[in-house]
Amino acid sequence: MNIQNARLLLIAQYAAPYEGNFIASLKTLEVILKEKFDCEVAYVFPKAVYSLPWMQQFMLEHRTFFTCNDVRHSYTELEKIREEYMPTLVHTHFDGYDLVVNKVFFNGVKRVWHMHNHLSYVSHPLKAMYQMWCFLQHYGFQSRNVNIISVSDEMRKFVERWQLRALHKSGRIQYIPNGIDLSRVLNKRKPRISDDKFIFLAFGGRNSSKRIDVLLEAGKELIKLRNDFQVFITKGTDTEAVVNNYFQGNLPSWVILKDQTEDIASLFNSVDCFISSSEHETFSYAICEASVFGLPVIQSDIAGTMWNAKNPSTRLFKVNDPLALCKQMNFIIDADKEELEKQIQVTIENNRRDYSLEQWAHNVISFYKQI
Repeated sequence: MNIQNARLLLIAQYAAPYEGNFIASLKTLEVILKEKFDCEVAYVFPKAVYSLPWMQQFMLEHRTFFTCNDVRHSYTELEKIREEYMPTLVHTHFDGYDLVVNKVFFNGVKRVWHMHNHLSYVSHPLKAMYQMWCFLQHYGFQSRNVNIISVSDEMRKFVERWQLRALHKSGRIQYIPNGIDLSRVLNKRKPRISDDKFIFLAFGGRNSSKRIDVLLEAGKELIKLRNDFQVFITKGTDTEAVVNNYFQGNLPSWVILKDQTEDIASLFNSVDCFISSSEHETFSYAICEASVFGLPVIQSDIAGTMWNAKNPSTRLFKVNDPLALCKQMNFIIDADKEELEKQIQVTIENNRRDYSLEQWAHNVISFYKQI
């Protein structure tokens, strides 16, 4: 595709309270597209995002449209946007808008689906049959002539399997890892004033994916060996309920629940190591930010985050194995600090180079040129 003077419509099923790395990524992409290729860029979001503080400023600086919150039924609104804006390329993020975009944008309009979420199979036999039919329709039949970006190689292979079952191939499919806003974390590290406690940090969220319960079990084992540590856990979807249920409301002193914050550098400066005990991830902004900030990382050995496994300050443990996680936590507390710092510096350089917003934007633009 020749993207010179192209009109891009970026459509995202996104309504988070903070702009985060995702919106920062889109902004970086827009800047490069405008400066180097004289492109026009506009955005579409569900109207739930309209009342959020960051959106008020965003609308002043970027051409923005809104649809109903049930984005699967945004056909009429997208038709009006099509007639007003007349894009040459439509790029959806997350999966809610994918199928309705297929119905609205055709006749020479290039379409890109961007997969951010991890997709897995349910165990209930009747639900599994319905789910497989949905996957076959979405990523099999409906993906014909659509170009697809996945933030993990695991999900790229997932799509290819469903296309094979539908007996066709889509347009181009490519794995492009996410990028992070380096300004949030790079060179923000300060010497931590220690209180003789080694502090681990984990981000909460939906427990079926984040598996905070595995981390709690690992901490329960570690406290049998030593008491010179704490575990900070940020509050997520059901994190408080999971933690309180696990300890029946009596939280031990080594567990501290923290509010989520946009000031990620201050949070990272208060801890010594980041832990991801997830069962499912596609990329993990959190791991990337923590590693570029300068924290050693302990992570489960799942496919979605293996991109960070090569780094020397990363320690792996078998997913959902609290004893293996406990072993790595114990190891990192006793690790030689000078040697660990050397490893951290190598990791910072690797991930700073490979996962910046600018690198991500150039990868996406390269993808556009090949479709």
